[in-house]
Amino acid sequence: MLALSFLVRFLLFAVPGYQLDLSTFASWFGTAAQVGPRTFYNVVRFCDYPPFNIYLFWGFGSLANALSLSGTPQMAYVIKLVPNLFDLATAGLIFAFVRKRLTFNMALLATALYAFNPAVVFNGAVWGQFDAIYTFFLVLSVMLALASKPELSAVTFALGVLTKPQGIALAPLIAYLILSKYRSQWRRLLTSLLAVVVTVFVVIIPFEWNNPVTFLSNIYFGAYNNPSYQVTSLNAFNMWGLGGMWIPDIQGVGFLTLNTVGWALFAALALFTLYFVHKCGGASDEALMLFGAFVLFFGFFMLPTRIHERYLFPAISMLALLFPFVKKSRLLYAVLTGTFFVNVAYVLYWLNAYVGLPYGPNLSGDPVVLAVSLINLLTFMYVLILMWDELKGRTRLRTSPAKTAENFKEAG
Repeated sequence: MLALSFLVRFLLFAVPGYQLDLSTFASWFGTAAQVGPRTFYNVVRFCDYPPFNIYLFWGFGSLANALSLSGTPQMAYVIKLVPNLFDLATAGLIFAFVRKRLTFNMALLATALYAFNPAVVFNGAVWGQFDAIYTFFLVLSVMLALASKPELSAVTFALGVLTKPQGIALAPLIAYLILSKYRSQWRRLLTSLLAVVVTVFVVIIPFEWNNPVTFLSNIYFGAYNNPSYQVTSLNAFNMWGLGGMWIPDIQGVGFLTLNTVGWALFAALALFTLYFVHKCGGASDEALMLFGAFVLFFGFFMLPTRIHERYLFPAISMLALLFPFVKKSRLLYAVLTGTFFVNVAYVLYWLNAYVGLPYGPNLSGDPVVLAVSLINLLTFMYVLILMWDELKGRTRLRTSPAKTAENFKEAG
């Protein structure tokens, strides 16, 4: 099944993505292959991707050079190969996780829901974006935390954030999982924290020996505070998309700007999510923890400003994982797959339509944007209602009656 998924993706590699992105990636791959990680950031004129990506640029750029593909149209295949391999790896994680708990058919279904998800496939195989990489590490981090392997969970979480900064959305849940399981074992807490620190330094020291902390903060905050990014929505069909995209988010009174409002809303959601999982089952309830991870990913897409259209991507992985366990997740999977696909496909269409112009599209007020943003907002409110009803004991968030592997054998 994974081979078939890869074949479908490989055939879609020929579909042009966004030429500006592909040419930028090609330049980064070529530079990394030429100079290596040590001086990469000093040589390139611009790169807002965190350091773990540079190792991938280096490796696959070197592969492209060895195959004489650099500078040819086939370079797009090498670029698109990277996220799609990580997508298939995530699908493998989903299969392994579900198979240990449910029947083979259920595991196969959950895997297929991710491996063949049209929005996921489009994002990696057509557009060629790299969201699959940090998603893989975050999914693995959650699984390792649930499996009582806090140090490994901390390492993979750090790798996720070192790939894409939006991985920080999962930090409250990972911290809660580790603290809940080991609150009386301070040594495991310290080793988990140490694992994060060591991972960060191992990854970034080859780039910067003198001041790695400043080096990392400059990359993250330099990209986030880029003047061209300081807007309500960077083509994300979310809450801010209803009020108009590309509106400066530094507007406001004093410290109370649109940007701080967005982050305050996400902080409130994170606290509510932790309260929800703690009251309704805690760290021992795996399905509930996966649902909490989904809520954080979904909320990170919906609430803060400066969000790109692709930031809903990791939420799909959690919904595929939840599909066999939680009935209510199935409707969410269908709806958000549809809205995410429309978001990325519609934005890519308009980005390509503006190629060659000195400015990009502003989709504020577009009927498609308004409709999809409204559906996403209503879906987000529905998720909050599910959580509230569960807290109140009305149990609308039910576990699927699907038989576990053990029960299946007993019934056999």
